[in-house]
Amino acid sequence: MTLTQECIYIGLLVLGILATFATAGLLLWLCSFSRFAPFFQSLHNLSPQVVAIVGILFALYTTFFASDIWNIRDRAQTAIQQEAEALRSLFRLAEQQSPEIGMPIITALRDYARVTIQVEWPLLAQGQPASAQGLDAWRQLLRAVLAPPVVNGVPTSVHAVLLQEVERVQAARYQRLTQSQKHGDPLKWFAVACLGAFTLLTVALIHLDNWRTQLAALLIYSAAISVSFTAAYLQRSPFQVFVVSPQPIAELITTASLLDQQ
Repeated sequence: MTLTQECIYIGLLVLGILATFATAGLLLWLCSFSRFAPFFQSLHNLSPQVVAIVGILFALYTTFFASDIWNIRDRAQTAIQQEAEALRSLFRLAEQQSPEIGMPIITALRDYARVTIQVEWPLLAQGQPASAQGLDAWRQLLRAVLAPPVVNGVPTSVHAVLLQEVERVQAARYQRLTQSQKHGDPLKWFAVACLGAFTLLTVALIHLDNWRTQLAALLIYSAAISVSFTAAYLQRSPFQVFVVSPQPIAELITTASLLDQQ
């Protein structure tokens, strides 16, 4: 994520929190100090159970929404682990072969990991699609496995496993790229904001007898809404802010193989 994008990202979060407290202040003014206060004061018999009903709706919707966002992060992390496992399996199979067969595969594998971490990962953090370099690096890995010395120099069963692992790498990479493009639905954010506003309104209406008590209740609920809003917003994309770790793939760049010692 660039500095400008990060500033916009954090700015929107701060704006959302300020809007929550501003809404609470507006409701306090309308109910207790504005010329509309007598109308709101006429609603003093509103049942406190209304707060529980609206609050539960807000809590449930926020929970489901946050669960969707965090599931995206979990699926992205799973894809990374699967990609790294396929790469490690390919690495271990390659190092068991002779140098003229195994070293080209290991070199292509390390190049793939390097391009993934140094080129592709920053693009994912910026919310951009995958680079052509990442796909080219995978193609080079596939060419290394399909090279004549490998095809002719290893048993058919071993070569089949090598190809299978290369395909697993591509499948996991595609899944990782897919998850990087998923974000929170704007309509769901709008629904969360509306339910939060209705929750604040019901809190204000059941504390019409004392504006100080009303202020305290509004501030407490505003803080609770801000916490849930912040937690969901910071996790809206798995590769932004609290990014998933690329470490499982990065480790392959520096992992020593048996062929390095020959």
